[in-house]
Amino acid sequence: MKASITIDGVEILVPELQYLHTKAGRQLARIVLKAGLNVVGKQMKKDIDPRVKESAKAVGNRVTIYRQNVTRAKVGFNVGKDARKVPFRRERTSKGGVGIGPTNVHWFISGTTKRYRYGDQGKTIDAGKALSLRQRKARAMARGNGVSTGQMPALQEGLAAMAAQKSIPEMKTVMARAGRRYLEARAKKIANKAAKARAAAASRRLLTATGKG
Repeated sequence: MKASITIDGVEILVPELQYLHTKAGRQLARIVLKAGLNVVGKQMKKDIDPRVKESAKAVGNRVTIYRQNVTRAKVGFNVGKDARKVPFRRERTSKGGVGIGPTNVHWFISGTTKRYRYGDQGKTIDAGKALSLRQRKARAMARGNGVSTGQMPALQEGLAAMAAQKSIPEMKTVMARAGRRYLEARAKKIANKAAKARAAAASRRLLTATGKG
């Protein structure tokens, strides 16, 4: 299982999402859904194994609205623009590995198949281009000198799904609160705009009545 979850058909979660044909409706959808996904993300950060706690920085989320439909609401490691910006630099270990960090935490969670290291890294071919992984793999397989780097078992499989299950009660509360706050703020903004328009109209009428307009 991947270290992320995708919720499809999310428009059924909030009745107000029927207004996705409007800009405000789409903004409401993003705010409400991201609020819910944040809850799941926090639970994932809380549940991640202490051995790879640093990777919690990479938890993010993304809501995709395409042609007035919410097509994806996803939360997980390295999901969304903010998560991709997480820096990770670590010196190689004595065994030659780079350790587990935000960019490869899915190895730890979901495990890997048998992995190999292929020679000729850094060598070039025609036009001075470095050999691609596919080319290095083909050469190593032909020579029979691919070096096995082992296989990692899944050490926390189902992390995202379990975090989502735990978060359902809080998600509903948080999503409802986020939606209500947005609607209240929008109503206040509309009311203020209307008040300013009425004040401006009254001022114009006054100037016209006094012959100054």
